[in-house]
Amino acid sequence: MEPGTYISIAQIAFQGACVAVKTFRKGLNFNQDAERLVLALEMERFRLQIWGENAGLSPPEGQPPTLPSRLLPICSILNDYLEQIQSLVKDGGGLTSRYGLSPTEDPPTKSELVRKLVGRMHQSIRRAGVGGDEADDDAKDGDEAGDGADGSLGVQDLALQAKRSQLKPTVWKRARWAVRDLDKFDNLVKDLAQRISKLNDLMTETQQRKTREDNYRVNMVVVGSAVDEASLELIRAAVQGESDTSQVRAAIERKALAVTDSDHGVPQRANTAKLSQPLRVGSASVQPLSLDHFLLPNGFTNLKRFITVKNAETDGPYFLFERKPFDANTLPQDMARLTSRIQRLVLLLQKPKSPEFKTPIAISCIKDTTRYCWWIVYRFPLHEPNPKLALQPLTKHKGSPVSLLSLMKSTAKIRPPLEQRITLASTLCATFSELYLSGWMHKGIRSDNVLFPMAGLELSEPIGPDQVWEILASPLICGFDYSRHESEWATIDKARSSGDLGAAIYRHPNYQGEAAEGYKVQYDVYSVGLILVEIALWVPLRSFLDATKKSSSSSATGSGSGSSSSIQLGTKPASVNLSADMKTFHAPHALELKKRVLGRVDNELAFRVGSTYCQAVKFCLEFADRQTEGDALDGGEVGVHPAMEFYDNVVVPLASLPNLFGKDG
Repeated sequence: MEPGTYISIAQIAFQGACVAVKTFRKGLNFNQDAERLVLALEMERFRLQIWGENAGLSPPEGQPPTLPSRLLPICSILNDYLEQIQSLVKDGGGLTSRYGLSPTEDPPTKSELVRKLVGRMHQSIRRAGVGGDEADDDAKDGDEAGDGADGSLGVQDLALQAKRSQLKPTVWKRARWAVRDLDKFDNLVKDLAQRISKLNDLMTETQQRKTREDNYRVNMVVVGSAVDEASLELIRAAVQGESDTSQVRAAIERKALAVTDSDHGVPQRANTAKLSQPLRVGSASVQPLSLDHFLLPNGFTNLKRFITVKNAETDGPYFLFERKPFDANTLPQDMARLTSRIQRLVLLLQKPKSPEFKTPIAISCIKDTTRYCWWIVYRFPLHEPNPKLALQPLTKHKGSPVSLLSLMKSTAKIRPPLEQRITLASTLCATFSELYLSGWMHKGIRSDNVLFPMAGLELSEPIGPDQVWEILASPLICGFDYSRHESEWATIDKARSSGDLGAAIYRHPNYQGEAAEGYKVQYDVYSVGLILVEIALWVPLRSFLDATKKSSSSSATGSGSGSSSSIQLGTKPASVNLSADMKTFHAPHALELKKRVLGRVDNELAFRVGSTYCQAVKFCLEFADRQTEGDALDGGEVGVHPAMEFYDNVVVPLASLPNLFGKDG
């Protein structure tokens, strides 16, 4: 046959499969216990539509369908898989005996909860640019393309396409099925998912990558559709068949930890796309521990973090301690809220996670009232040192793990090649995207909070290229700063510690000093952009503070120039000077630093790491300063969330760069 005939047959088979699944789902009669499976069925239908779009069989309106040349010779296999999908939901005998359904005269169930969830998903998917059909409309069911008079599909149906608007509802379309056995019905959903996976396996590598990206967007939409406890619990139930480490299940479990502070008298965000009701933490608990259980290094009270072992276990396993200070004068109600956030952070970081979520596993938190701090305790996979990596005695002061900042400042002179730096940048952004996928924010993104367990505790000598790759390939992100879910309204930990220059320079100019409040995801993204600049140039951000007038020339956007600038404060201009030994850092200093960074980005970043990387950096640095469609639309609709924009403009472009997935390209 001509290629066009293959394509036409494949398109009809695809349309028929979509119509069959949709019609079957809309004709189900089920009780409340089956809602999760009906929702899971709908999620698989989204994935089937995504496959069709990326295979070329569901093109934008006005464009002809296509198939890559690789799929043309195996068109019969493709059609077979699509016909199997149809037979799953059209074979009455199989539905009864294998999948626990029975014919019924009862009308289809109209679950309001499922309807609202699916409606939000459809709206969000279309706004995100992911393929999908229009929102459900019962009036259209009798006019779907792809069904013959008896519900069958084949070459002869090509002639029926012109008459599809005249087709009458068939007996199969009027069939109603009642769910009698939940376990068997669950097998139907799993079998559908398995066949869609087989279709994905037939695609080209480029198509498979695009499909994975679109499925990630669907996961983001699914998780974002949990706007109250009822919808959250339904989605959790719908994805329970997924692996514990699947992205969507891990993300929804992290979101389930998002509780409001309403029990402490703090109002919640008035935002319909956020959590509109409190969510339960669940049955998870924080393991009680004490400082007495561990071998503490000398001078540990002055350390931000350190590695240690339990008493009498000097050979490991190793534990990472990370200090979270609090004000000695914290009010009791604020302390209760901080305690809640710390405990939920521990739970967040101890849950099963996808391979892309690069964080250590938290096991507990210890309140140290003597030193006015919490200690978060992690299991830390410290690598046993090789001859070129010296492990310091744990009882001595130097017990801190190697960070990105220390690598850039190391006397070992590590100079990673471009592909390794791009891979590191992509890995870190994928982790932040996973965090934002579940609605959480980090609030402390900076290069000294990116750790490398494969580097031991201190780099003492130059190391070879293979060891550099091994170190950079396994980063872990720590330093979560009293992190909270985006739905929580109040800011407890205002950015008062401007004296901590190393932390302050990574904060957005709008989140500096005593007036800082209302932290949002865009501020996190700004900090990510600064780390991407550090990785691209392989210099610490702090070096920009001592930049000369020549090196901090004006950016292409006209943002400013020189080592100082005139900032309007009230009615009197003031000159802002930056230096690496300055004692305070506030909004005017942050604005000047941002101008210097953007100037460097505009002048040389594309030359050093390419235009794609450069544009991703600029998106991060400018994201918080532009109007976005935002967190929600009127009426409870879910808009294009900042997490989706970060994924589209940063994660996907960085992952597409060449030589990304291996040290040798």
